[in-house]
Amino acid sequence: MDSYTILYAEDEEQTRLNYTNYLNRYFKKVYSVSNGEEALIQYEKYKPDVLLLDINMPKVNGLEVAKKIRQKDKVSRIIILTAHLEQDKLLFAAELNLTKYLPKPISRIELKEALNEAISQLQEVSEEIDCVCLGDDIVWDKRSKKLKNDGSDIKLTKYEMLLLELLSSKENKIFSLDEISLHLWNDIDDLELDTTKLKDIIKRIRKKLPKNSLENIYGAGYKLNIP
Repeated sequence: MDSYTILYAEDEEQTRLNYTNYLNRYFKKVYSVSNGEEALIQYEKYKPDVLLLDINMPKVNGLEVAKKIRQKDKVSRIIILTAHLEQDKLLFAAELNLTKYLPKPISRIELKEALNEAISQLQEVSEEIDCVCLGDDIVWDKRSKKLKNDGSDIKLTKYEMLLLELLSSKENKIFSLDEISLHLWNDIDDLELDTTKLKDIIKRIRKKLPKNSLENIYGAGYKLNIP
């Protein structure tokens, strides 16, 4: 947890202080606020990984805060704190993709379990974003810069790795020869020579990728086709 950040919104001062101290044990940074309006301001400023929101807060309630955040952020994890009599409100909150809702007063055991679940969900999303499936069980892992076939590494040269790194950086983008040369060799002084070397690299890496994964767009450049 210590590499993640959390926003905690609770209007009761002593509760907020106690649980802010508790959360500081586990998270890299805790942003603590007393109402929904502050929660939205701090969210926009810091983009925390996890949000722990009380339903009943001044100015903007917790569900409204969650709704506003979910309009543009599908990744951050949200845990809602609710009094027992308010649980019926959550029947209308399925679209918020909550990690969990917890009854108040908060059990620290249940809170820790919910926080662990939120972090697990974040890690799963991160792995999905970092891995590009090219077909035929071949996956490019952007974080480790490794090409794998059914979990086993496919050996890449330095320039093959750099080429895949660039082509996978923006989905469906066509990269020009100048852009590729600059990324691979950090210069475009001799484009004819770079083009010759690039064609050789592409010829070799195509043998390691599924058919038609690497496409030459005539007059434009190259792109990575992702199924």
